[in-house]
Amino acid sequence: MARSTVVKVARDGRIILSDNGANTHTVAYEDGDFSLSPEKSERVVIRDRGQIVGLRAGDDTVPTFSFSVYHRDFVDAADTTIIDVIEKTDSASAWVSTGGTGFEQYLVDLEFAAEGTDHGDTGDHKVTMTKCLLNWEFSEGKDGNKISVSGEVYGTVVRTES
Repeated sequence: MARSTVVKVARDGRIILSDNGANTHTVAYEDGDFSLSPEKSERVVIRDRGQIVGLRAGDDTVPTFSFSVYHRDFVDAADTTIIDVIEKTDSASAWVSTGGTGFEQYLVDLEFAAEGTDHGDTGDHKVTMTKCLLNWEFSEGKDGNKISVSGEVYGTVVRTES
């Protein structure tokens, strides 16, 4: 598989939220500003009388991500809204947490994909994050109201090309 020579742009991306079952929500009317910070584990610096002589892996960090969408609905009984999915309310009330045993909070999985096959790549470029805790914030704006979504990953971050 050859390395892609096509630069990906905002219109190539899509975000899909899902639970452990058959429920999915494709995020629409988004800004194209998805960001991810998958930090490495904390560092434990080993010193000998002040001089660095080694580096060990410490505690796992919590990767974070964010994106924003244009506000259309706060809630909808028939079709899922981003807030319904985040809050597990109304049309998303039957969603199942992806956390499992030991994870009390309601968590979902998130997939960010950048189109590749339409540009001659051998596949689309994906980052899948499991056990994500999502929060949202609303703000009014003269160019459209926004819902800003932030999240933390308590599972895995896996990069693939499919």
